[in-house]
Amino acid sequence: MNYIYLRSKIDRYSLAMQEHSIKEYMMLNGYEIGPLHVEISPTSKKIEEREELRTFIHSLKSKDRLFVYDLRVISQRVGEVIQFLGCVFNHDLELIVARYGVKITKDTPASVVISLLGRLREENKGNLSHTGRPKGSISKSKYDKYKTQIIELLKEGKNVSEIAKILNVSRSSIRDYITSRELEKIALGEKAKQYEIPKSTCKINHKG
Repeated sequence: MNYIYLRSKIDRYSLAMQEHSIKEYMMLNGYEIGPLHVEISPTSKKIEEREELRTFIHSLKSKDRLFVYDLRVISQRVGEVIQFLGCVFNHDLELIVARYGVKITKDTPASVVISLLGRLREENKGNLSHTGRPKGSISKSKYDKYKTQIIELLKEGKNVSEIAKILNVSRSSIRDYITSRELEKIALGEKAKQYEIPKSTCKINHKG
């Protein structure tokens, strides 16, 4: 069964926009339009306190598909999204994020899930303040456009001098950029270790 899950009170994502985007994605990809479930709850409400969500997720059966517009609909907190994914895996469901056209199941590579969680973190950082740069945050850099390429080069074992030569940039500047963004740690996979993605547990307890 295919289910559409919407949530009100999400900044930028009106119910109408969520529903339209999801249904458009389903029609374009040959999915049958299924039941619509709307949760009305503020973003400040913790996932454990959201009775509508808890009851709904525990009502789904193995192999059901759950369509959401974006992970922010589930929660703006990365930890809570991970909790929710634990339920998806535990119940053997398929979660489809229409905004990116990504399907998540218990067999989905961790790298795919981590990428989506990373997007969520970055969007949350962007919403922290519009009046100034938050304390401890990192300002934009002209090297941001090379970030993905730098990570790949580091994975290949290239050192700072080699990377600077490939990109035709200053060695000292690119070294500072790599250090400030901890790109070497990301390249080594330590980024992935931030997220303990559960494979068989559902921490959103069902009561009643």
